[in-house]
Amino acid sequence: MLERFLEQQAAVCASLLDQKMRKGASDVNTLNESDISAAEDLVGVLSPVKVATTIMCEEKQPTLSMITPLKAKLLDHLKISEEDSTLIKEIKRTMAGDLRDRYLDVQQILDKASALDPRFKKLPYTSVEDEEKTFECIITEAAALWDQTVSLHYHVLVMYQRDILGDILHHPEYGPVSKKRKALAKLFGDTFCTVDPNQTEKSSRQIAQAEMVKYKDTDSLTLDGNALDWWRCHQSEFPLIANLAKKYLCIPGTSVSSERVFSTAGDIVHSDRSVLSAQHVDQLFAGAKLAQVNGND
Repeated sequence: MLERFLEQQAAVCASLLDQKMRKGASDVNTLNESDISAAEDLVGVLSPVKVATTIMCEEKQPTLSMITPLKAKLLDHLKISEEDSTLIKEIKRTMAGDLRDRYLDVQQILDKASALDPRFKKLPYTSVEDEEKTFECIITEAAALWDQTVSLHYHVLVMYQRDILGDILHHPEYGPVSKKRKALAKLFGDTFCTVDPNQTEKSSRQIAQAEMVKYKDTDSLTLDGNALDWWRCHQSEFPLIANLAKKYLCIPGTSVSSERVFSTAGDIVHSDRSVLSAQHVDQLFAGAKLAQVNGND
């Protein structure tokens, strides 16, 4: 609103000076030079907030990882400088104080989501200690999640083998190992199946640590890239961390998309259209959603 007024300031002032516009009015209240200067400063303070809001509303996949970087950027913008007027200093102080206290109860989750986003993984807005703590938490959680997943798959496989493959495995054709195979194993086992006695299987935590080192050394994704597509392409390189990334990056960072769904549904289904069939409701909803997508593009 302030931007539009400043853009049309000359036209507004000219209209107010017109005798026809002032006819019948004893006095016309308008902004003086001091007010206009304050409005210009206020637009400069609020512009980054508008950009951040637009990004979160128009982003097709506004994941949770974007919240902390945006918050850090806004707090940096709201730092008070000596050139600021008394009004702007008070506005910045109030906005920064309100923003700084937000999300403190879920800050660790937000930091892990940002670290798992290849666009923001360097975490430049945090201290070295907090960064190390965040990546250590990711390693621990990734290893635990992987162990849980492997354990679940193992139990499912055992049940499948027991219930479905039981008859096949006990078929005479797949019976006990033949004497020939035992002889081959005895004759060539030491030569072709040697195992290093000092070699031990790596734990899931060690694998997660190795993946994290490699992940941090890879080039960051460009800001206009898609984090979910990136993980889809690199899942085979970082299986443990990718498994955890799915858990965090699937969380939306805003409720705008869900609120749009309810708003659209409320416009389509109401008391005046209560006789619509379910099929027609689906068709109208799909058309409205397509119109929203085309409008955003």
